[in-house]
Amino acid sequence: MSYFTPGLSEIFNRFDDLRQAPTGDGKRMPHKPLLILLMLGRAQRGDFGPTPFSIIRVELEELLSRFGPPSPPNARDPFWRLQNDTGKVWIVRDSRGSRVAESIDPPTITQLEDAKAEGSFAPDLCDAFRNHPVYTAKLGARILANNFPPSLHDDIAAAVGLSLGGEKIPDADEQESTGRDPGFRSRILTAYEYRCAITGWDLRIGDVSAGIEAAHIRWHVAGGPSEERNGIALNALHHKLFDLGAFTLSDDDDIPRIHVSRKAHGGEAVADFLMRFHMKAIRPPQDSGWLPDREFIRWHRREVFKGPHRTG
Repeated sequence: MSYFTPGLSEIFNRFDDLRQAPTGDGKRMPHKPLLILLMLGRAQRGDFGPTPFSIIRVELEELLSRFGPPSPPNARDPFWRLQNDTGKVWIVRDSRGSRVAESIDPPTITQLEDAKAEGSFAPDLCDAFRNHPVYTAKLGARILANNFPPSLHDDIAAAVGLSLGGEKIPDADEQESTGRDPGFRSRILTAYEYRCAITGWDLRIGDVSAGIEAAHIRWHVAGGPSEERNGIALNALHHKLFDLGAFTLSDDDDIPRIHVSRKAHGGEAVADFLMRFHMKAIRPPQDSGWLPDREFIRWHRREVFKGPHRTG
């Protein structure tokens, strides 16, 4: 059967319309985006599915454990619910090509596995990805930019086996659609005097500061504002560790303290880069009015931090 092959703009529109569970508290919902990225990686390697749920479940749960919120990973819901999205991007069938169930709510994991449920992109999307391989990189870059902070883009792409092929992930500071303030970085680095708030790193090469970045505490893609009280200056390594949830900040001290996750391990690396800062106060910004806001810290603790934190 032949299908009208959609162009890139239509594909973007279909994936931009993904349904997310309504939340009023900034709850992270990266489940469908990670499933899509996982399947884009497969498509880029010439595997257009259908892929058994039993395989997707293992791989998606691992991705959710690494890059998702600290709640238990749930691969069943995105696998089933993605087919109900208005964009019609996903199909779930059993091994005979029939619907697994007629319900909107997902069957149990046992039912999906017993039915040998399989998932794949819609046929016209498979045709588009097959005929225009660059689409997978372009869509992957868009999904990453819309759902994850830049510090994690390369790690997620590598984890799903997706080569961006030199595709430039939209820089949120350059994209009007993201609503980011292009002056955020400058203001945060100025507030912290171009020093990492964790380590004090302040390397300069000539007049250029090297390796210092402005991190959002509540991620911009999760509705975090680009203002001083939602920012902190971190070196590139600790920025990534912060966004991965290896450490967070206390929300009950005048000057926040660093709390390291019990799940962070690695011998001397953890001792050198994390544990020696555990329970110590951050280096505060120049103005006390720029200290991290407790509301944003609490979001990070709830939605990103892989807690609980160590006690000693």
